[in-house]
Amino acid sequence: MNRNCQADRTNFLFIHVNEWATIDSPDTIPISQAYALAALRKHGRRGAILGDYKGSPLAPQLLRDTLDSEKPDVLGFSVYDENINRVLVWARYAKQLRPDLLVILGGPQITFMPGEALLQMKDVDILCRGEGETVLPALGRALEDGLPLSGVAGITFLEQGKVIDTPAAQMVEDLDSMPSPYLEGLIDTSGKSRVILLTSRGCTSPCTFCYTTRASNKRVRFHSLDRVAAEINYLQARGINDFWFADPNFAFSRSRLVALLEKIIADCRPLTFWCQTRYNLMDNELLALLKKAGAHTIAFGLESADDGVLSRIRKGLEPEKLARVIGEVQQAGLNVELFTLFGLPGETFAQAQKTLDFVKANRVAISGNSISQQLHLFFGVPILDDHGAHGIKPLAVTKPAYLSICRDFATDAMSEEEIRRMSMLWRLNRQDFQENIAEATNLFEVAGFITANLEALSCRPEALLMLAQIYLQLEEFPAAHQCLMQLKEKFPHDPAVQHFLAGPFTGYRSRRRGIAADGCKVIYDCKGIVNGQVAPATEAYYRDAVLGSGGLLPDFEAGLLGMKAGRVSQYPVSFPADYGHSELAGRTVLFQVFLHQVLEPVSLEHPEALLDNPPRNIYRFNDLEGLRKQNENLYYLVLKDTLPQKLMQEMTDFLSLINFYLKLGFRQQAEQLLDMLPRNGATLEHAGRILLANGWPEMAYEMLGTMARSSNEAATNCAKALIKMKRFEEAEKLVGSPLLSHDIQALDLRVGLASLRRQPLDVYLARMADLLDQQISYMQGGSAG
Repeated sequence: MNRNCQADRTNFLFIHVNEWATIDSPDTIPISQAYALAALRKHGRRGAILGDYKGSPLAPQLLRDTLDSEKPDVLGFSVYDENINRVLVWARYAKQLRPDLLVILGGPQITFMPGEALLQMKDVDILCRGEGETVLPALGRALEDGLPLSGVAGITFLEQGKVIDTPAAQMVEDLDSMPSPYLEGLIDTSGKSRVILLTSRGCTSPCTFCYTTRASNKRVRFHSLDRVAAEINYLQARGINDFWFADPNFAFSRSRLVALLEKIIADCRPLTFWCQTRYNLMDNELLALLKKAGAHTIAFGLESADDGVLSRIRKGLEPEKLARVIGEVQQAGLNVELFTLFGLPGETFAQAQKTLDFVKANRVAISGNSISQQLHLFFGVPILDDHGAHGIKPLAVTKPAYLSICRDFATDAMSEEEIRRMSMLWRLNRQDFQENIAEATNLFEVAGFITANLEALSCRPEALLMLAQIYLQLEEFPAAHQCLMQLKEKFPHDPAVQHFLAGPFTGYRSRRRGIAADGCKVIYDCKGIVNGQVAPATEAYYRDAVLGSGGLLPDFEAGLLGMKAGRVSQYPVSFPADYGHSELAGRTVLFQVFLHQVLEPVSLEHPEALLDNPPRNIYRFNDLEGLRKQNENLYYLVLKDTLPQKLMQEMTDFLSLINFYLKLGFRQQAEQLLDMLPRNGATLEHAGRILLANGWPEMAYEMLGTMARSSNEAATNCAKALIKMKRFEEAEKLVGSPLLSHDIQALDLRVGLASLRRQPLDVYLARMADLLDQQISYMQGGSAG
């Protein structure tokens, strides 16, 4: 395959695709592509990087304009299993605009991807198997000189329909010889408070679940300490003082780690950082040095807390010793994160739960990297050398060669359903869910997750414990009592259950013209005046808080104490110097406060008190729109106290109450309201979406079925409902309707059904091509897609 380049030097364009990260996240830093671009520029070539991120997607017009202005010869992407379909959209779009453009894919998904994948990705020309810093300059030279691609090491391409793999590219020994994308000014850090840094590359560990060791030829290479310090100083001069050291082997060498930390302390201004290290390197001396250098979080690779599982995956780790290290790190005031996996070879459901229990017992917050995930079987993972020998059972689905098994498997020790249940249990125990319940925020989101998956979560007490707390906060005392009785029956010996059942439980009773006192719940409006103007960050309506719980600023709470419901007060509030809003930090602000309601605490000493004489409050607020925006819990309490006939005057409120009931698991109440719905299309479609989102596909299908022939949305939602019910044949007939031939959602469902129904690969690929073409058509219509 020969290619003549018209320009003096080959021009490269990269697109960094990450649909799950917002622009302020370090995950949107195109570190790999920027390293490659820095190397290209070192060799006299030109290039640029565009971004496609959550909340700020790449605009098709910007890509069109860039192709026109920069006239690149090569378009490159870093590919992962989760972004490859989006990458293929952009590749096809770019090819339609510039058929002569050479599209090359690199990154973790590509290194070991089978070459036949090129036969199934019609808009991709080359797979980059080696490091972009060496492969891409060599590709540029070949294109400029009109040389055959077979002379470029580290790539795969097609020649007359035949897959050609060239010899592996040599790895760069001296990492410092690769220009820094930061020092070269290739990475825009505006809007970011934290950035990613690499001080080394590679790994030597024999873990069977990871491809990094194989990709790096079982070697670790390092940047010099001076290079790392120079990058830190450069970034600090631009306002960045928090760093994510993303090396898989940041602590490969203790002596090198000590030298690096000492270098940071000596040569850099105070900073903070996240890093990963090996627990068996940790001692008091190293811990003190890490803290002095600025570490705020130290991550350890646990994977599993079961000795037998650890042995099978060749992970040399002793959980008991790691537990001691975790305690020492926490005692030093640093956060700990643990990398864990489930669905590992030979791991049973009970052993997988043992890992969750280990994380909880060691008081590691289940957030960020500590949220476990199913083992991902990417191309190149040693387990896949003989997956049957490891007990891996790939699911019977149709997949193209460019998609790895990833999470589509069961094992000989865990069924597909057990793996799904384990995923649900980890999500249930996430820190944000715990905080939501403690702070009474997002209660319906948490409740909806629990009630939609209650059967899968019923093997442990957490779901019922959390649901009972939610019901108590929403004054649903009979439902809370039912949860308590189920806990008593199913988990009588669980310490957390015993503690919770012992009570007491707290409710609140409204007092007309009540006076705010310690322990009372108050509902208020407030606004703070700064320089004669209302500060937006201080303005709130229908807020509620429990006085004495520590949720309010001391001055603000002191001003509320003694106020009578229905009154207005004005008083100064001092904000701490480290307050989250810079315009308020360290200032004293004059607040105006209106107190709507005071509710006095009521102690319910035992579970039966929830039925005998619970507090019953009537909530009456006329501003339902304001409540809907400001206080979801109070909005619900008002809605359920309002006659349904009155709610039907504003269908948004009526549908909202149906949604709330479904999330709380109150299907009978929801069904009563559904029977009252007017039979008009827009209302039924909205109700169908609500039912589908809340795990009731049977009712959604029943409600939308009569509309499927006349409404695209109704038809696609009916198909989604059928898929959830595993009625694939019926779903296939719906999405195959001519009515939906240009509907992107329907086309996407057709691709999924081809996989689920195990249709021939050519059917899958044809449907994928139809989907890509329609997405391109949509983009060409001027939308970001």
